[in-house]
Amino acid sequence: MEKEGVLEEIDRRIKRLQAEIEIAETGLRRIEELGARAKGPEVKDYSPYYLAGMLLWFAIGLVLLVVISKRAPSGVKIPTGLYALMIVAFSVPLAYYLLTRERKEEPGKDLLERERMARLVLKAFYEPLRRAVERDDRKALETLADELLRNPPLASAIERLGEGDPKVIAYALLLYANFRDGLENEVAETVERIHNKPVKALLQSLLKPKGYNGEGRSIEGEDHEV
Repeated sequence: MEKEGVLEEIDRRIKRLQAEIEIAETGLRRIEELGARAKGPEVKDYSPYYLAGMLLWFAIGLVLLVVISKRAPSGVKIPTGLYALMIVAFSVPLAYYLLTRERKEEPGKDLLERERMARLVLKAFYEPLRRAVERDDRKALETLADELLRNPPLASAIERLGEGDPKVIAYALLLYANFRDGLENEVAETVERIHNKPVKALLQSLLKPKGYNGEGRSIEGEDHEV
């Protein structure tokens, strides 16, 4: 197993995630500083309460007008339609406020989420992967593959951060941990499917000693032009 090459690939991914964490932390600090400077005395927004109060007032008024219109002489016109229109007019901004207030995201929420995912992938995947490769611990690789399949937050973080398909990664780790003669073609096919470079390098290390070029094709008998 070409351990050094695989470890180099793992270290590259670790450094990239560490850099992403630092960038996120810097961005969050900057947002916090800007927010502290811009934040004045806290003023509560009472506009929705005013809208709800007016809506209730007009609704009560409409009910009273309907009652009065039924008791009033037939020649007296009660403007119930106008009140109904005003209720609709006040309902629209109130409904818009209620529907959109939950959609407002706090500044830096995306940065915080990416930082969380980067830490999770770093601690729960790449660091255990590095230890397992360094020790050539195939049992640990099997455990890591199982973790990918049974830990949805970790699998989701790996996928969202562009580290590859977690199911394919898990399969590749299991294939490496249980490799035996006769599985070369399966390994070669998996190498072509996987996009995670450290795990790809791990699988390629199985093929090179067997006369493969790491892309699923045998190098024996190839024509070489001078």
